[in-house]
Amino acid sequence: MHSSIAPQAGEAVGRPRLVRLAGVTLASLALVLAFTWAGLVSTVSAAPTPLCAASQLSARITFWQGAAGSRIANVFLVNTSFVKCTVRNYPRVQLVDRPGTVMINGSAPSTTGALHALLPLGFLKTEVEAGNYCGPAYTAPVTLDFVLPGSLGRVIAIPLSAADTMGVPPCNGAPGSAGHISMHAWHT
Repeated sequence: MHSSIAPQAGEAVGRPRLVRLAGVTLASLALVLAFTWAGLVSTVSAAPTPLCAASQLSARITFWQGAAGSRIANVFLVNTSFVKCTVRNYPRVQLVDRPGTVMINGSAPSTTGALHALLPLGFLKTEVEAGNYCGPAYTAPVTLDFVLPGSLGRVIAIPLSAADTMGVPPCNGAPGSAGHISMHAWHT
């Protein structure tokens, strides 16, 4: 038994409907692309990833080491939020004691340093070097504070322990002389 399907009105005999539909779709796509390139159809661009606020971040000192009168901390920075955000290189870094007294103050936070995207639960690392603490007595634990640019806040690093003072560098100058502190760029 042989069955035959009659073509519909306006349909060419022997030409499948699928081929014509594909041709129409490709022609439509070509028109949209042509109008987009000519600027007649707007395109949606992805919004830039926002800067991380201190409330989205957590920092932890993983260990301290000594080097020629300085102390060097290895630090992990984690995005504890559920959204992607970016961190700029070179926030202001400070050596602080338990009540938050600044013992050594670093340079102002950068507003032009490279940006690093942090996925939720993503992390970055850095090394911070502090030298020549000739200031007054301090209260343990001693840790690091990262002051983010603008009004993004500050991230206080979790110290190694509640009694940690490993980050206090020796005084290599006159009592009361200025110390120094700096950090490397964030990296993975």
